[in-house]
Amino acid sequence: MRRAIVYIIVILFIPGALSAQTSLNFDDYFVDKTMRLDYFHIGDAKEEWITVDQVYEQSTWAGSQRNLIDSFDNGRYNAKIYDSSSGQLIFSKGFDSYFGEYKTTNQALKGIKRAYHETILIPYPKKNIRFTLEVRNRENILLPLFSQEIDPSSVSIIKENLDKKVKIFEIRKNGSPHEKVDIAFIAEGYTSEEGEKVEADLKRFTEIF
Repeated sequence: MRRAIVYIIVILFIPGALSAQTSLNFDDYFVDKTMRLDYFHIGDAKEEWITVDQVYEQSTWAGSQRNLIDSFDNGRYNAKIYDSSSGQLIFSKGFDSYFGEYKTTNQALKGIKRAYHETILIPYPKKNIRFTLEVRNRENILLPLFSQEIDPSSVSIIKENLDKKVKIFEIRKNGSPHEKVDIAFIAEGYTSEEGEKVEADLKRFTEIF
C-alpha cells in the first residue's frame, strides 16, 4: 500500500513542476546557440573560489528550449543564469564536480589547495546575464559562491569553428537536439585512413544499442 501511495504522489507533482518550467519563453531570452563558460574552481575542504577563464560562442543549443529551470534540486552545486536588466531567473542546472569530490579527500582536509577546470553550457543569451554559482552547505541549503555579469556581445568571447581535421559521421538522427539526447562516440585508436572502418563500426554499435 505504501508503494502505491508513493507512485500517486509522483504522478500528481510532476505535471506541476513541468508547467512551472514552461512559463519561460526561450525566444525572449536566448538564441539557438550555445554559450560555454569555462572557469577555474580552486580551494580545499574549507574554502573555495571561482574565476572565469574563457567564454565561447558555439553552435546549436543541444538542450531543451522548454525546461530551462532545473526543478529537481539535485547536486552539490547549482548554476543559475539571471537576466541582468530584470533580475529574472532564466536558466538553472544542478550538478556535481571533481572539485566537489576533492573537498572530501584527506588532502583537502589538510588544507592542500587544488584548481580544477570546469565548464557550464547554457543557451546563448540575447542580452547581458548574471552568471551565478551556488554551493550546498551541510544543512543542504544552497548558498551564493560566485557571481559575474557577462555581455554576450563582448569582443572577448571566443567564436569557435569546428576543426577541419575533425570528421563527423552522423549515423542516426531521430529528431531535433532540443528534444533528443545526443550520444557521441569518440574514435580512439583509429588512424586517419580508417574512416570507412570507423563509420562501419559506429553503424554496428548503433544497431546494437
